[in-house]
Amino acid sequence: MAWCLPVSSLLFPDVPTQLNLHFPRLNVEFYDKTNDSLVSQLMNNEIDFGVGVLDSSVPRELQLFTLQDDPFVAVVHREDVLAGGFHLPWKMLNNRDIAVFSKGNIQRLVLATLESHRLKPNIRYQVDYIETLYGLVRSKLAIAILPHLYTVHLRDPDLMVLQLQQPALTRTVSLMRTSQILTPMVESAFTVLLKTLKA
Repeated sequence: MAWCLPVSSLLFPDVPTQLNLHFPRLNVEFYDKTNDSLVSQLMNNEIDFGVGVLDSSVPRELQLFTLQDDPFVAVVHREDVLAGGFHLPWKMLNNRDIAVFSKGNIQRLVLATLESHRLKPNIRYQVDYIETLYGLVRSKLAIAILPHLYTVHLRDPDLMVLQLQQPALTRTVSLMRTSQILTPMVESAFTVLLKTLKA
């Protein structure tokens, strides 16, 4: 059994613990890939299932089990003038330097929101890694835009997480699989996984 996990904070430590408890002999592989890679590997039957994000690139052939909505947030330096509240209207980002991930559906969703609402922030930095994103904010070079799940374990006193509003932007996190027939053990593992993720 294998899966991809672009939203790993949902999985650890509960999922491996439950799978090991119920299926100690099952070989589980974890892959940390982009959502696009997840969908491609599912469609090519290279993995059994994965936790990913619904967007227009997800084929209708996949079976989808919604887990939760994941709102987009801004990560700002605590000394930034925008750091005073819990919420941040997108228009306050106009003419500010922004950092986003360079690949995958996060960038597509952010750019589509900016375009459809005629917002004019400066997407100055496009990075591959979360620490680079946070480093740009720590250095006061940019404001980061990313989904909330990426910030769950952020414990940096210099960085603040603000809910983006007007418009609200969320992505739907889903357990995905194809309709391929799985072994009874892997099918049972899928059931345990779904139950654990929905708990």
